[in-house]
Amino acid sequence: MREEILKRQDPRLNAKFKEAKVSIFGCGGLGSNIAMTLARAGVGTLYLYDYDCIEASNLNRQNFTYEEIGQSKVQTTVEKIKKTLPFTRVFGEDLRIQKDNLGPLLDKSDLFIEAFDGEEMKRDLFDFFLDRPDKYLITASGLSGLGSLEDIKIKRLENITLIGDFTSKPEEGLYLAYVSVIAGLQALEALKWIERSI
Repeated sequence: MREEILKRQDPRLNAKFKEAKVSIFGCGGLGSNIAMTLARAGVGTLYLYDYDCIEASNLNRQNFTYEEIGQSKVQTTVEKIKKTLPFTRVFGEDLRIQKDNLGPLLDKSDLFIEAFDGEEMKRDLFDFFLDRPDKYLITASGLSGLGSLEDIKIKRLENITLIGDFTSKPEEGLYLAYVSVIAGLQALEALKWIERSI
């Protein structure tokens, strides 16, 4: 079934994606969409982390339904992926990511995607990965309002890629039309990293 689902993709890349392991921190507007995008591309193993539950105000941009309000974001995302693409190995943990619990998670994969709302944790994660050149982080900043494609930038450091407009603020509102563009770019950068690295 995997081959049938992925037959419109390059078989060479499909083989690489199957071997890939990706960790995603956050299953909200960015993370829930990134996780499904990577699963649809055939990424073999996903590790998902989030501590939050689904709220009504999430439904305008996150990959959830009205009936799922109150449920765990991470576990709901895991179940959606399993139902949609049962060949994907997907694991979820209800966990609030903090500096002191990141260490044990590093053994799961070499590629990590930041999908947080909070600026403080984004900065902490950036600083954490700066000192770990053997691991790769894709992060986002500035994805609020209706945005402008001309303002989106991709900045690449040695082991970190930053995506966003780097200026918009949550007070401008959060809209799926713009959030999904950033999520799509994070997922695309992840697939390109897998192509280069596996």
